[in-house]
Amino acid sequence: MRFRILCEACGAEAGTQAMIRRCATCGGKLTFGYDYAGARIPAGAGGMWDYVDLLPLGDPANIVTLGEGATPLLAARQDRGCRLFWKNEARNPTGSQKDRALSLAVSKAKEFKVPRVIIASTGSAGLACAAYCARAGIPCMILVPQGTPAERLVPMQVLGARIVEMQGTFVQIEQLLHSLEDLPTWYDATTKRAANPFQAEAPKTVAYEIVGQFGEAPDWVVVPVGGGATLFGIWRGFLDLQHLGRIARVPRMVAVQPARFNTLEIALQRGLTTQADLETIAMDERVETVARNLKHGVPPDGADALRAVRESGGTALSVIDRDTLAWQQRLGAEEGIFCEPSSAVAGAAAATLVKAGTVRSTETVVAVITGSGLREVGSLPAPSLIRLRPDAGPADLDRILPV
Repeated sequence: MRFRILCEACGAEAGTQAMIRRCATCGGKLTFGYDYAGARIPAGAGGMWDYVDLLPLGDPANIVTLGEGATPLLAARQDRGCRLFWKNEARNPTGSQKDRALSLAVSKAKEFKVPRVIIASTGSAGLACAAYCARAGIPCMILVPQGTPAERLVPMQVLGARIVEMQGTFVQIEQLLHSLEDLPTWYDATTKRAANPFQAEAPKTVAYEIVGQFGEAPDWVVVPVGGGATLFGIWRGFLDLQHLGRIARVPRMVAVQPARFNTLEIALQRGLTTQADLETIAMDERVETVARNLKHGVPPDGADALRAVRESGGTALSVIDRDTLAWQQRLGAEEGIFCEPSSAVAGAAAATLVKAGTVRSTETVVAVITGSGLREVGSLPAPSLIRLRPDAGPADLDRILPV
């Protein structure tokens, strides 16, 4: 076995043959140890499963893949005041970084021979879960909160998932899932470490790819934060590469949230560290934001994200909705990247850091674009159409778009 399951709190080791969520000894969160000496890592940037030696899957025959990973690392076309690159996770099979987590989660479901998969999602993780379960031939149920946009739900249905709208908050959905933990006929693929520690290893491959594509570690990595697991996982991927001697240092991690859900920014300012601390500054989930994928009263893996930010010497900041929408337009018109608002916060945050002098002009920044704009077209304004008469000629076109 290439990996071991370990308790992050007490160090106890667990077996690898059954689905477990927490330490049986102390109830602590689980982490993983790997055979670094025997790990094979591509010299360049491979797809996600090229890094299987650093992922917690027992048998590669159980891999469930749709071609996730190997997403582009694009140099910013415009001068952004630093050496800025976009890691475009929108190019994953269902359009977000969640494809990595769900590819691993469903591969583990196949390895554990579970009869059905369930997940709580506001959209991205549910869509990915539906796709990978369809690929694996495993029945899938997706619990969504009231108000989830129809353009998110329709693709899940096309992919064969059973969609259940919970008449309550996301917290109540999580309470329902918690009641299933000891039932072997349900496999929870929800993308938070407490629910499924295996999937939380998949974001490490974003870091592996960045170094493979760039040749070294950047100075900063900017990540939109909803639950917090993606940022934490990317940071751990850089730690792996440092342990292997592939990089000399770990980048500074930047957590970005919507202004009205800025728990990490506040926690960093106040010196808060634990998940219980974050509960004391919980945000009102009834408040709306255009960055709906980042909308959490308390990020379920917020304490992990805070740890990554602090230990890397990074920071946390927030973006107002107006700036989020402005950067969605800028990324489209100036960089050719059509992303959802929840991803556009990364561009806004990078600009804020440069303007504040936190990031110097000589430093390298990788901003992670987490999701495609194609999944949220229903929230966009109607197009401004220019109408032409049937007898229009070249002169009319010249007036519309002069040379």
